[in-house]
Amino acid sequence: YGAMDGASKFVKGDAIAGIIITIINIIAGIVIGVMQKNMSLAQAGELYTRLTIGDGLVSQVPALLISTASGILVTRSGSSDNFGKTFTNQLTTFPVALGIVSAVMFFLALIPGMPMLPFLLASVASGVASY
Repeated sequence: YGAMDGASKFVKGDAIAGIIITIINIIAGIVIGVMQKNMSLAQAGELYTRLTIGDGLVSQVPALLISTASGILVTRSGSSDNFGKTFTNQLTTFPVALGIVSAVMFFLALIPGMPMLPFLLASVASGVASY
């Protein structure tokens, strides 16, 4: 578990840096919008806040992947089996959970604007795995 301490600190530091960058981007965007683009304060605030929040969400994806990998490694360290066997065992122990995932994926596929084919394929795959 000591080896994962560094990864957890990295994720925490990355999240704090992301928040600071988001705040700086909002303030700088509003200043640039008002001073250079001759926008009103409300227009600049609306536009640059929306752009900054989207950028902030995109920049947090690597932190999410790192924390997920950290969680997998930490829970994996207590097992003496290989990863493939442990992964398969965890998925097949509770097939109801995969059934619920299948149903959620199916309903996500029905939402307008969502990519239907990937969600349907994931729904079918998890449904078959739960069976």
